[in-house]
Amino acid sequence: MAVFFVGNSLMAQEPVTDGGVLTLQEAIQLGLKHNTEIKKAQLDEEAADHQRKEITGTGLPQVDAYGDYNNFLDVYPQAIPGGVLDPNTDPSDINVIAFGVPQSIKAGMQVSQLIFSQSYLVGLKAAKTSEEFYRLLTQMTEEDIIYDVALNYYSVISTELQMDNLQANHDQLKRLEDIIHSQYENDLARKVDYNRVKVNLTTLETEMDNLEIAIEQRKNYLKLVMGIPVNTAIELAHYDFNNRSLPLQALQMDPDLSQRYDLKVLEKQQELNDLNVDNIKSGYYPTLSAFADVNYNAFSSEFDFLSTGHVWYRGALVGLKLSVPIFDGFQKKHRVAQARVEGQKIKYDQYMAEQNAEAEYLNAVKKLNNSIKSLKAQESNLELSEDVFKQTGQLYREGLSPLTDLLDAETSLRQARSSYYRQIINVKTAEADLYKSTGKIEKIIK
Repeated sequence: MAVFFVGNSLMAQEPVTDGGVLTLQEAIQLGLKHNTEIKKAQLDEEAADHQRKEITGTGLPQVDAYGDYNNFLDVYPQAIPGGVLDPNTDPSDINVIAFGVPQSIKAGMQVSQLIFSQSYLVGLKAAKTSEEFYRLLTQMTEEDIIYDVALNYYSVISTELQMDNLQANHDQLKRLEDIIHSQYENDLARKVDYNRVKVNLTTLETEMDNLEIAIEQRKNYLKLVMGIPVNTAIELAHYDFNNRSLPLQALQMDPDLSQRYDLKVLEKQQELNDLNVDNIKSGYYPTLSAFADVNYNAFSSEFDFLSTGHVWYRGALVGLKLSVPIFDGFQKKHRVAQARVEGQKIKYDQYMAEQNAEAEYLNAVKKLNNSIKSLKAQESNLELSEDVFKQTGQLYREGLSPLTDLLDAETSLRQARSSYYRQIINVKTAEADLYKSTGKIEKIIK
């Protein structure tokens, strides 16, 4: 049976960005390139990459330079027992003296290096997993864009096919109007017959006006989904009427639902939650780091540190710092418990997502099978309507059938062709649903 789908040009051309005739593949490529949701998802990927590098940086040497300048308007007094500086002084007395000088300056550099931190090791794993998580989100967004562009593309095509159908019937009625008008002027036809044709023509023209608005609206929405300016003039490629294949390939796919990106995202989310538990537990491990400090100090009664003859005194030290957690009031214990609760909730989400995926697949298979069956029935009905219209037209020209029968036949043909066109789009939509339900929506353009 004759079924027409998007032509072979689907795989042929590079996408245009300044309007023109678009195939489905080109429309999808434009959507993947320009849609703002994809761009935002890609920015999330970029942010995750920088976050991983930030965490990696905490394990690299940390170098800081510092400087201190002190100007004591009054040098801090210090109290010492009597007799320390003067043996003749009564030890019970208290002597108050000023240690230090009014001016001091210090400049140095500190270096620290993390030697062991369980939290750092877990953080590296979590950062890498987070990158994979956002990469999956981008792929899931791309899948949604392919699906949305395809469905809106089909919506525009469906409306344009209805317009072509009305235009063909309008042309037929216009020719019939001319014939009857000529017959009426020669007293070979009644005025009521001429008026009936004019009424049908007016009705058709009104429907065509409404369809023209609908086509423009659906095109504009398609442009929004594709992410191109709404004022871009585009035309969609015509269907290939010579393509008589049915979308049976989609029905023959292996239904490996584990390839769905929404299920993969939940798996990665569970993995991130497990790493969060490990990160909290890492708080029970000790942390060891090394450090070094080199500095230069100068002292004076007045600010003369810039003079070449001033003496600077160097100080330096190296060391290790060990931090051992002992008791935190059971804080980490309850944080781990909270994270495990979140893990249980994710498991419930996974179960529901798997059930939803199975239901979507079964529904899509049923929908596609029924759509193909209905398409064959609509094609037979269309062929029958065309035969009835031709026979009625012949009988009318021979004067054996009234005009009302011809007009009724024309209306039936228009409705049959309209139903046939709609069913073609229903088949393509059902095919897209089936591909999406198995996580293979990209096959729609192959």
